[in-house]
Amino acid sequence: MPDYSNYITVCELMGSHGVRGFIKARPTTHDPERHKLLKAVVVEKVNGQFVELEVEESKQAGALWHLKFKGFDTPESLRPLVNGSLMVSPDERIPAPEGEFYLDDLAGFAVKLTDGRTVGEVLEVQELPTVDAFLIKFAEEAQAEFSKKPILAPWIEDCVSEIDEENRAIVCDGDYLRALCPEERP
Repeated sequence: MPDYSNYITVCELMGSHGVRGFIKARPTTHDPERHKLLKAVVVEKVNGQFVELEVEESKQAGALWHLKFKGFDTPESLRPLVNGSLMVSPDERIPAPEGEFYLDDLAGFAVKLTDGRTVGEVLEVQELPTVDAFLIKFAEEAQAEFSKKPILAPWIEDCVSEIDEENRAIVCDGDYLRALCPEERP
């Protein structure tokens, strides 16, 4: 079975629409026209199984999409797909809008301070209920100043002053990062 772990979810499937085999979908992408580019897709069903499908037709209906898959011609045939996630391969991902980022692209970015020093690396970006946050691991030479343990730094203006996509770095306020670190330092 192929590895779908790096596939990108572009919409969540809802219930059927009409009697010709269309299913309603809630987009999770920034581009409402994205449905027009969907051809070969993978659906992760609620039971964790994956199924490869071909999009035969798509329409936009307000904030939702109506999708028709080849071989699915009745509302009953769509039941196993309801509440599933429709995904595309990473090479089909469309670029993020200017000034915006895909969160998973920021993993591996260097963490720099406003004085230019590199002090660590972004392990991942987590979507928390109120804010996105960078999980930062400090470089060994910076652990005495900051922390041996990774910390979560909120993606807010007081903490993160710049995302430098060209140099694959985030620029942070050192004092703010220090305040987030546990008191006991090596």
